[in-house]
Amino acid sequence: MKIKILFFSILVIAFSCCKSKRPEPTYYKNLFTQKILTKLEFNEYMDSLGLKYKNSRKKEATIHVHFYELIYSKDSIIQPFKYDIRIGNEYIIRAESFEKIGMKISPRKLLSIDGDSIQIGGKQNKPTLINLWFVQCSGCVAEIPALNKIKEKYAGKVNFIAMTFENKKEVMKFLERKEFNFKHIANAEQFIEYIGSKPYPENIFINRDGYIQNIEGGLSEGIDYNNTKYFESIIDKLLTTNLPGRISH
Repeated sequence: MKIKILFFSILVIAFSCCKSKRPEPTYYKNLFTQKILTKLEFNEYMDSLGLKYKNSRKKEATIHVHFYELIYSKDSIIQPFKYDIRIGNEYIIRAESFEKIGMKISPRKLLSIDGDSIQIGGKQNKPTLINLWFVQCSGCVAEIPALNKIKEKYAGKVNFIAMTFENKKEVMKFLERKEFNFKHIANAEQFIEYIGSKPYPENIFINRDGYIQNIEGGLSEGIDYNNTKYFESIIDKLLTTNLPGRISH
């Protein structure tokens, strides 16, 4: 059985992101245990997780490491982290609790940057994938090619919506240089507070009855890797079932 370890950043507060390169941490803090690790200890710990779950089941295992906002302490730079561990389509450990899985979204009408009225929540003919993102989020930008591929595969079957707190001008400027084939809604900070769980990027899968069925983090870089297939399996389930409320992962 294969084990994949993927590293990507999540900003706890979206507005803290900047264009400067993140400095190299001197220590790592495990937010599950609060233990401080050197870089060598961090690498050894991740290797030990890989070995622990490598032979636990016959399905492929994937570990996603989430890096949070850096902590500066005297001469040290501490990188807090958590991780997801998924075997096949089932999570063994999740970095976030995602209490909003199973929440029913009241129907809302929002305007896209093109002036189209878009309904989110309530009963609809198609399930919906909402991508929460912003321009300076490197993880958000890295997953766009994969999201475009998914959009192309399920065109006409699923509502694909990208939502950001940023203004229309910033989004349109970004779209002039980067292809992102979702319907775009800007200035949506209030609605993001309602449906989102804070980490970016975040992908929210909503069934035809307006219930949040899955919440997933970013797809990381590239297109041809296991996590894209996992997203597709979620969409396939949304297209073949229409039961409201929580589903198992």
